[in-house]
Amino acid sequence: MTAQGTGPSEPVAGSGPAGAEASGAVPGQAGGAGAEQRSQWARPLDPADQAPPAPSIPPAPAEPDGRRLQDAGGPASPGLPTGHPGWTAPPAPGQPPVPWSAPQGAPFAGQPGAPAPASGSGPGGGQPSPPGGQPGQQTRCYRHTDREAFVSCQRCGRPICPDCMRPASVGFHCPEEGGAPRRPARTALGGRAENASSGLVTKILIALCLVAFVLQGLPGLSGGSRVNSFTEDFGMSVFYIVANHEYYRLVSPAFLHGSIFHILINMYALYVLGMQLEATLGRLRYLALFLGCAVAGNTLSFLMHRDEAGYLSVGASTAIFGFAAAYYVVARRLRIDARPILIVIGINLVLTFTISGIDMWGHIGGLAAGLLLGLVYAYVPRRLAALQALGTVALVGVCVLVAVLGTPSLAELLSNTRG
Repeated sequence: MTAQGTGPSEPVAGSGPAGAEASGAVPGQAGGAGAEQRSQWARPLDPADQAPPAPSIPPAPAEPDGRRLQDAGGPASPGLPTGHPGWTAPPAPGQPPVPWSAPQGAPFAGQPGAPAPASGSGPGGGQPSPPGGQPGQQTRCYRHTDREAFVSCQRCGRPICPDCMRPASVGFHCPEEGGAPRRPARTALGGRAENASSGLVTKILIALCLVAFVLQGLPGLSGGSRVNSFTEDFGMSVFYIVANHEYYRLVSPAFLHGSIFHILINMYALYVLGMQLEATLGRLRYLALFLGCAVAGNTLSFLMHRDEAGYLSVGASTAIFGFAAAYYVVARRLRIDARPILIVIGINLVLTFTISGIDMWGHIGGLAAGLLLGLVYAYVPRRLAALQALGTVALVGVCVLVAVLGTPSLAELLSNTRG
């Protein structure tokens, strides 16, 4: 072969006798088509013998888009087979072209890459098609079939008219979904998040204590006796429990107090601990915790003083010590720093054992009950609410049963008092 150029051709390697031998040509065997081909390779090429260059072929025109031809009124491209999404039969001579419309399943107007809708392709003529429907189709409300619907329910997806739209946090719901009950949000331990900041039960308990303090005659403020008839009727009196079996006195003393300082300290502690526990546990379990700790504390106090006929105890400290213990358990369960509440418990225990006139057995009983109920509420799954309720009822029932079985006879009480 030769390199292309404007001068005479130069022989390439293998174009002489040596090239013939190298290419396998044997002298004396030249003949036929092979000999003729070798003879052509053996001599220099004459420019006149070169074949003329092949004529350049222009590139084939791009296939016209059948849809554009139809829009322009021309015939459909023959390259598009019958049934292609963009193919329709060409209009008859003298007839106006048929406007193109999106085939079934094609994107409707407003989506990326979608063609602009033709006039009259949507509801009302020239209007965009409703969401969720195909161009050329009208979406009707599922409840009012004579009304057009341009919005779908965010939950079930059914089309709804303006009269059926129920505002939601996102979009609109249909009447059925809008009136469906919502599952309330819960805290980690089952309390309702919507009631977390109200502290309703805590405020009611504080109000009851204040009302009871007024009915007690405001001891420490009025200048009269610290024990009136109301205090005698509802305080934890060993004599009345033994003589009349008035076991309601195991819970009623939690609402009574002996002085203004006593009620102020207890109400402050009740508010600080109670608001947080009520928000975490929920109202019902929080109230059960208060009553359970009060019953347990007063039961232990009664059993430890059952030989003292004149013993009388009042105060919400039994329940508040239980709150402190339950708060510690809940804090550990939620991985919150529990050292501050441990310091508070330690200080109060020191005061309990060093200051006279304090019912230390009532404090210890409430502390133990709060620890047990805190374990039940914090570690029993909230879906097992029946088991949590059973644990609370069992604790209160055991306390009352022990108090009943441990109640001495009136004769024994009086004899022990004289002795």
